[in-house]
Amino acid sequence: MLNELIDEDHIVLKEEENSWEDAIKTAAEPLLKTGAVTEGYVDAMIESVHELGPYIVIAPKVAIPHARPEKGANRLGMTLLRLKKGVPFAEDGSRNVHLVIVLAAVDNETHLKALSQLSNLLSDSQNIEQLIKADTKKEILDLINQYSKE
Repeated sequence: MLNELIDEDHIVLKEEENSWEDAIKTAAEPLLKTGAVTEGYVDAMIESVHELGPYIVIAPKVAIPHARPEKGANRLGMTLLRLKKGVPFAEDGSRNVHLVIVLAAVDNETHLKALSQLSNLLSDSQNIEQLIKADTKKEILDLINQYSKE
């Protein structure tokens, strides 16, 4: 379930970041602290954007960085970084992202239910705006909980 992966300890609230690379690193910190991912996993997420471009920007204002499990995902995990001021994910300064949701998957299946719930939540642009405007982790958790039902 989405609310089992993104709990209070897996939400980071910040005003802004200097770069999209820093945003990914900040978003991944809770997973690093618990050992869910390695530094190599964080490096792999950043490297894949350098190689493939900003493909992780899956909706306006939303990016979901991830890497292959063998790059250092030790267990299933998700984190959410909310930035009040967006950070550009494209070299031309476009694709401003306010929500960076790191996904650490250990295989091709265990994360699918949570990802489906996240997808439902993010399919409504009003939800995205509500997440960006949130001043507390509780506001974000309340919205996540609405989408974490079977």
